[in-house]
Amino acid sequence: MNSIRVFPLLLLCACQSGPAPYVKVGPDPQLSAAGPVVLTVTPASGKAVTFTRAQLAALGLVSFTTPDPSRKNEVHEYTGPLLSSVLDAAGIAPDATLHLTAHDRYSTNLKLGPLRDVPVIVALKSGGELLELRNYGPVYLTFPYHAFKLDPTVYNAAWVWQMMGITERTD
Repeated sequence: MNSIRVFPLLLLCACQSGPAPYVKVGPDPQLSAAGPVVLTVTPASGKAVTFTRAQLAALGLVSFTTPDPSRKNEVHEYTGPLLSSVLDAAGIAPDATLHLTAHDRYSTNLKLGPLRDVPVIVALKSGGELLELRNYGPVYLTFPYHAFKLDPTVYNAAWVWQMMGITERTD
């Protein structure tokens, strides 16, 4: 008789869990090759930390498939380290405000506080292909719109493609 009462509770719990926001990915030979610096991260201390693709990949790779507002909301798969891992490696606080810059001189600010539990990816690959300057790379900041309700008026501007710099703001 107790199993009859427990079953609906188990069913309810199973129905409430959504898709995982990302999956862990194993080492990728394309990302482990030596290469140039693709990202410079500067904490408030001013001591810049540079990363090659291989160094970023060594932080651990994850992947998700999500609609991309920069690409007409088409669904794309992105692979790279979590932004939180990159910031940890550079010594930036998890509640900082970041200034993001791109090769084309685009820049925007991003407050991390509201994103504390959101797995943002510093994408190095899309659809299994390396990101290059001609296709949104070599580094593209991507958000898991498929798994989190994020305000597009705030976060669409932070989908920074061709991203080359992250600076912790001090003001």
